[in-house]
Amino acid sequence: IQARVAKKDPAAMNHLGEKYGHGIPGLQKDTRKAMELWEEAAELGSIGALFNLGSAYFLGEGVQRDKAKAADLFKRAALQGHLGSRCNLGCIEGKMGNHDHAVRHLLISAKMGD
Repeated sequence: IQARVAKKDPAAMNHLGEKYGHGIPGLQKDTRKAMELWEEAAELGSIGALFNLGSAYFLGEGVQRDKAKAADLFKRAALQGHLGSRCNLGCIEGKMGNHDHAVRHLLISAKMGD
């Protein structure tokens, strides 16, 4: 993975970011490093990295909690077809009382689902 990350492969960067973000045997959890990898992977086009960044901001893991920034990142990923981001947008809109938007996002995610 390190060789692909060195070559700026966005999928590899997102994957390694997930490993740092969660911590795995042999790799200590490092949310700062995870965020750096996800930010660069997102700039290179990884929609998975957009989702991971959105999740980090929504939960406040490794960064200050920022639901507005999380929603923006989820929206960017959802517009590119990311199912989890679309579902999260539906939940966020529902909690904000925007039920029409929530239903729209959730219906789209249901149609996209497996």
